[in-house]
Parts: sequence; C-alpha cells; structure tokens
Amino acid sequence: MSFYGRRKGILDFDRVEGAPVWGATPPAAGMAPRAAEGDTETSFAAMRKSAPADHLLPSTLKWLRELPVNVAPSALATDFPRILNLMALHWQDRRLCPTYFDELLQDRRGGRRGFAPAVRAEIQALRDYWYVQA
Repeated sequence: MSFYGRRKGILDFDRVEGAPVWGATPPAAGMAPRAAEGDTETSFAAMRKSAPADHLLPSTLKWLRELPVNVAPSALATDFPRILNLMALHWQDRRLCPTYFDELLQDRRGGRRGFAPAVRAEIQALRDYWYVQA
C-alpha cells in the first residue's frame, strides 16, 4: 500500500472541521498550508499562534507553596496567571528573573496603563524577596 493511500480506521483528515485547505498540490516539506479564500477562521497563522496558559500550571502551584505567606501573591495569581507562570519558570535564573521584574515594573513603551496597585505591590514584594534570598 502506498504511503499516501487511505487505510481503514485512520481518521479522514480532509473531513476534519477547521483543517487547513491545501492548494492543488501539497506544499514542499516544511511549508505551511494555505487557508481557503475568505476563510479567516481556518487560516494557518491563527491556528499556529499559541495562547499563553491562562491558568496556574502545576509547577507554579508548587513554587507558590514554597513562598513565605507574606510574599505569596494572590491578586497576581488570580488576575495574571500567565505572568506568574513565567515568573516561577525563571525564578532560579539569575539573569532572566531580574530582567523580567524590570519589564513588569517599568513602562518602556510609554503610555501603558500599568497594573492595579495590589498587583504591582505583589510584584514588588516578590522582587524584593528574590533579591534578599538570592
């Protein structure tokens, strides 16, 4: 049987809803599929763009349990779990973590609204604790 032939029991990929539409010939290896004309929902660019985790990851929850109670952020965990996930990921990195704190606390683009006072205070408390325990 040919590699490209259909086999009984295999999912029929051209019937999958939202699957990208190929042109007359399949693209060369490594090339992205083309979306159907006027079909923005199935555009490959939209499909490949990943959204950050909008919930706390298990590794972040473990990291939070290890923090002192007076430092553990609650507003940040509720409002911006993706930020806390990145913070937990970079916590042990002596180069990236301070840079991430600076990015969060300084407006380098200009005209940004910034965090709510409670969230900003939690980020500052985490930064101060990071420098003390370092």
